Amino acid sequence: METKSNQLSVYTLDNLKPEVVAVAFAKCSRSPESFRDIADELTDEKSADFHEKWVVGYGHGSVAEHANLHLAIENISILATKTIEDNRLCSYTEKSTRYQVFDKTKYYKPKKIMESPLGAEYEKTMDEIFDVYSSLNAPMKEFILKKYPRQPEENEKIYNATIKARVCDNVRYILPTATLTNLGMTANARALEHAIAKLLSHPLIEMNEIGEAIKKSAMEITPTLIKYAEKNKYIQETDEVLKKLNDNLTQQYTDAVSPVEIVDYDKDAEDKLATALLYKNSDLPYKQIMSAVKLMNGEQKEKIIDEAIARRGKGDQPPREFEHIYYTFDILMDYGAFRDIQRHRMCTQTNQKITIKHGFEIPEEIIEVGLEEIFKQTMKKAESLYKKIHIVFPEEAQYILPLAFRKRTLITWNLRELHHFISLRSGPKGHISYRRIAQACWKKLNEIHPLLAKHINVNMTGGSDSWASTLHNPKYNYKPSK
Repeated sequence: METKSNQLSVYTLDNLKPEVVAVAFAKCSRSPESFRDIADELTDEKSADFHEKWVVGYGHGSVAEHANLHLAIENISILATKTIEDNRLCSYTEKSTRYQVFDKTKYYKPKKIMESPLGAEYEKTMDEIFDVYSSLNAPMKEFILKKYPRQPEENEKIYNATIKARVCDNVRYILPTATLTNLGMTANARALEHAIAKLLSHPLIEMNEIGEAIKKSAMEITPTLIKYAEKNKYIQETDEVLKKLNDNLTQQYTDAVSPVEIVDYDKDAEDKLATALLYKNSDLPYKQIMSAVKLMNGEQKEKIIDEAIARRGKGDQPPREFEHIYYTFDILMDYGAFRDIQRHRMCTQTNQKITIKHGFEIPEEIIEVGLEEIFKQTMKKAESLYKKIHIVFPEEAQYILPLAFRKRTLITWNLRELHHFISLRSGPKGHISYRRIAQACWKKLNEIHPLLAKHINVNMTGGSDSWASTLHNPKYNYKPSK
């Protein structure tokens, strides 16, 4: 007869402080007692002593992963959210530029700029940009209502929400990266400590201030696990050295042929995937299975991969074996699209700064409604101030640029994450700018590995071909004067 102690038991410890939970979980490796009994013996002081000895003293950082914090971060710039969200092992929810209209009085004013002779011009230009953003909402809504009239079967509430999203989809391109926004962040103490160190080591004052504010708030919840998060010389100095090495590059800048390029990938992806899929249920070494796979004909390899996907239902992800295959993309996109794509963090990203060098996107519907000229004038106004600020404050110059301006990002995805990204972001309900990126990623993958691309659920409505051509079409694209 089973005793109670041998019966399955599942319960939460959410009523305890994060540091106590971390100790309770850590002690289970050495203690026969239940988590409840371990936790009952702990006080805040005992938990702090434990973390000082084992996490700080002996470097057992994995213990800190059990202490989770939920942070509400308000009134930070859009530029700052992207720095925070560059931390992979955290969860984020950000105020949407698609479903909310932003307050024209709320934008970040960098201390260095405001205390310089350029301060007054920065404030004047930002006010003018936000005035245009606000003024475009009414004519754009009128246009969208005519272009997409409500059908008899459509729910009025859903229809109105869709109309608002379509309006915001267009006017959001005007919002500067200085726009103040809100961000919800969930992180364990180990990941948060690293995130704070990165913020404190950043060249922008806003990031340093956010780092200090996060640390102060987190210290109230996990006083031991976060207190040693400090400015990191390695991060600071390495970035400065690598920045200077760019001066040695002699190549002249040339425009991109395509906004999405695969710059590196697994050449033996099909053989590697078939081998990994067979490996799981075999007892043979990988190399031996690979040798057998290489002797197979194309149909045999295709059958292995097809069978791994054949029974997949809606919402099912491909097997983890798909993670053994990688692709590296160099993507040129507007900052608005970057905001959404960057949140796919199950990958490796290297981000360049936003700049005027790559020009900006002009939404097709802005042209259709007849607002092209005011849109261009607004972008050129931002570009003009950017040039002045960049000479003195190159980092702070980023704040002035609207989301229409382009930037580059290098992303290495595994094949499993590409399935998720392409199927989600190419969907018809998504913003057109990132939909086209997802569609282009699928097309590039299909060019080199059609056998693997065919299994990805991609929605190609909206046309990635026409968009790619706009990169060199003056009607939809503006490039700055040299």
